[in-house]
Amino acid sequence: MKAVLAAGIDELRSADRQPGMIEVNRRADGSIGGLHFICPCGCGREGYLPASGHGHPSEWDFTGPDDRLTARPSVLQVGGCRWHGWLTEGEWVAC
Repeated sequence: MKAVLAAGIDELRSADRQPGMIEVNRRADGSIGGLHFICPCGCGREGYLPASGHGHPSEWDFTGPDDRLTARPSVLQVGGCRWHGWLTEGEWVAC
């Protein structure tokens, strides 16, 4: 499933949000600070992946342009649907 870029957090949280939608959170220096997303399974849950360097227990490394973003390690929705998969070159792929 293609990760659709949201224009901002308001669009991501709107009634028109789509499964797999992402919103890239940028730091003041332009680097990625984290990624908000709507679960690709269709359950409607919002998730957040903090970027490395924030001191969170779990952190992700992001590479590529926003429309073809890759996040590592894998993404696991804790609770609810428990979707598990990868965001690779702008595509959500379930394990």
